[in-house]
Amino acid sequence: MCETSEAAENVFWQTSWFDFDVAMHKDLLGYLLGALEPDEMRRVAQWVRENPAAQQQLREIEQMLRPLDELDADIEPPSHEAEEDLIARTMASLPPLPPVHEPLEALQEIDEAALTDDQHHSSRTFELNSRLTPVGMTEGRKSHRVGWMDWVGGSVAVAILLGLLVPSLAEGRFEARKIACQDNLREFGTALIQYVTRGGGERLPAVRREGPEAFAGVYAIRLADAGLIESPQIRWCPSVGNPIDFQPVTRRSTKSVDAPIQPAQQVQSVVVNKLVSLEQLRSAPVNELHEIQRYSGGHYAYSLGVVDHQQYTSPKFESRSSFAVMSDAPLMILTGGDLSNEFVGHSGRGMNVLYEDGRVQFIDIDSLDALPDHPMMNHAGQSEAGVHRDDASLAPSWSPPFANSPQR
Repeated sequence: MCETSEAAENVFWQTSWFDFDVAMHKDLLGYLLGALEPDEMRRVAQWVRENPAAQQQLREIEQMLRPLDELDADIEPPSHEAEEDLIARTMASLPPLPPVHEPLEALQEIDEAALTDDQHHSSRTFELNSRLTPVGMTEGRKSHRVGWMDWVGGSVAVAILLGLLVPSLAEGRFEARKIACQDNLREFGTALIQYVTRGGGERLPAVRREGPEAFAGVYAIRLADAGLIESPQIRWCPSVGNPIDFQPVTRRSTKSVDAPIQPAQQVQSVVVNKLVSLEQLRSAPVNELHEIQRYSGGHYAYSLGVVDHQQYTSPKFESRSSFAVMSDAPLMILTGGDLSNEFVGHSGRGMNVLYEDGRVQFIDIDSLDALPDHPMMNHAGQSEAGVHRDDASLAPSWSPPFANSPQR
């Protein structure tokens, strides 16, 4: 009796562990795809930080999903001509079908003059029996032909189905990640409005002209110090990938200062998973300061400020529908003042932009240059502070407001 109870208990725990493992996989998969609600995303992020087993599972699932990143580019379903060509090439590559047996020919006439009646009867009976095919053999050949044609039709159907399904799967994954990044920007938009309302100065979080606070990502530290960011994890966009693997692209303009580059494995987890205070920022050693400036803003770009009446300042909050205050960090290459379209996030197809009125819009790469106010450059064509009060200019976390701004 005791052994039976013990066995039942073992089965119960094994079943419970299996249910937990399946639930964990579902949560981690939804987290990677950005398909969870904001509160669920925060819960899973907190759980991953505290659970080494979950971190291992997250890395394994991310490895399995990585091949799908190659499918994020625009894929059009096959045209009618392409489908016909696929069927023709498939049929041409198949081995020839077995020959179709001709119908039974008429029985050969036998010279009745040479045979007696008995011989005539026996001869025709023997010849008829020799030409008749057993029923089983006929059915076997028929079923063989039917099975072969079924296999050909099934193969063609599977090929067409995959051609339609794979682009849909890639597009669904792209949309889920894009929406998750938009939700993060909306949360930041709410926090910025609360910051302006509480501060009373009617201006957005400031980026200093020089010193340790002279970088775009300082906005996140100011919002966190004001208690307006619930979780530092909203700084990371699912479309870009793991924050530990996040490598900024340096600016190669003759006037720019290269962003600090360090191996990803040397990044302190506290910088990625937690925002420091302004006091810690000001007293940080130079190497740690570079890491803070590089990662504080996460995967998002923020306003570098404006020059208003020849004075550098943060933008005044006026709920303008055309003034960009944040966006997905472009992670692009700037060469000689020209921005290339080498975007990392969203498969290089575009970027989410948060405007001052709280609206979030996804803008295609090809449409950026047609905008009256390019969100990533000032009106002088530089990745620096706006040249007047209505000139928005966003940049990734590590960027200073001016190319010659010292950052410590």
